Amino acid sequence: MIARVPVAVVALALVVALLGGRFAVRTLHAARHGDARDFAILYTAAHLHRAGIPFYDPGMDRVEGVNRNAALVAEAQRLGTLHAHEGLVHIHAFSYPPFAVLPFLPFSALAWRPAVAAWLAVSVALLVAAFAWIVRAAALSPAAALTLAAIFLAWEPLENSMGLGQINALVLALLALFVWSLVSGRVVLGGVALGVATALRVHPALFIGWLAWRRKWLACGVALAVAVACTALATATVGWAATVEYATRVAPQYGYATLPGQLGNLSLPGWIVATGHGLAPSVPLGVWRTVGMIASLAVLAIAAVAVRPSGPIVPARLVPELGLVMLVLLLVTPNTTINHLVFTLLPLAVLVEATLRDGSPAPALWLAIALVLVGAIDDYYQHPRLASGPAVLLAGIKTYGLAILAALTLTTLRRPAEATR
Repeated sequence: MIARVPVAVVALALVVALLGGRFAVRTLHAARHGDARDFAILYTAAHLHRAGIPFYDPGMDRVEGVNRNAALVAEAQRLGTLHAHEGLVHIHAFSYPPFAVLPFLPFSALAWRPAVAAWLAVSVALLVAAFAWIVRAAALSPAAALTLAAIFLAWEPLENSMGLGQINALVLALLALFVWSLVSGRVVLGGVALGVATALRVHPALFIGWLAWRRKWLACGVALAVAVACTALATATVGWAATVEYATRVAPQYGYATLPGQLGNLSLPGWIVATGHGLAPSVPLGVWRTVGMIASLAVLAIAAVAVRPSGPIVPARLVPELGLVMLVLLLVTPNTTINHLVFTLLPLAVLVEATLRDGSPAPALWLAIALVLVGAIDDYYQHPRLASGPAVLLAGIKTYGLAILAALTLTTLRRPAEATR
């Protein structure tokens, strides 16, 4: 006799089918007509690298968006990767480490529009893999897995990231593989995945710190070795000059000391600088930047207290702790933007499972509020009318949502961090 599928699971499956169809149609539209602004710079940089021409644009005005690298603009014009908005025609700056250009070299063999379609197809495959790895790592029930799928498919950060053709799908898949590998005992594979992710974006290095804190030395060592090896490979292929330019001129532009007083930065320090500048414009930005950096250190300290003592832990705490690390990373990294919020998939998996299992209305209500703040509202939080005065407090909705998710994730760590043999 075939077991009857619970009605709730069937209902959720229907919702996921609807949202999946909507996501597929929008992705196809983006492949045919979207400008894929972030993939555009990766694609253009790959062409420039093959021609032996520098692709970084450290002199670009980040506020006005005016390019300074003439060769970059000329190549983008030839390839058709320039885009226009508000009367400005430009291309985004290449803000990644040199290693990030290497995975995109194969796409440079295609014309622009086929390359966009190919990358979005790869991105969808990477997202499916990331989702599957996280579902398995978090041991989600069918209802929780379908609920998570519905949330993610309706997630505005996902739509934003796909529309831009972001590299985030690749990094998310690598981090999901890292988490699943760690849970399933494949520590070397996990270390390799984390090392590659770190070489692509740097920020995942916080997970390497967590591995050291939990004394998972093999995974930690492999991740460090792979990150160094990938960086060395990039130095050998892209060139020492590009590596130095990234380290000394490009990366510092996205640090605490250069946070602008503009809306759109969703990190805690970004919110502090934008809000402080909006409420008290006479106070120098440097003051708010210092406050933001101190706040980031405070968040790291709170996280360290939450995951103490150091050393091995019971398996049940592993995924919730990694979910917390992900949220801390998004809160303290000084250049978090909306497309980076796809990385909340892991903590969302933890919270959805815990909320459905517990059944208490209060956590469910707070989770619903966070979902609306982070995932349901488009970029209205960047409206010019919210840039100054008390209204600027409304511009921090996604930062508030991240903070709520972090607080909820902390409640999943109530189990004692007992050492495992």
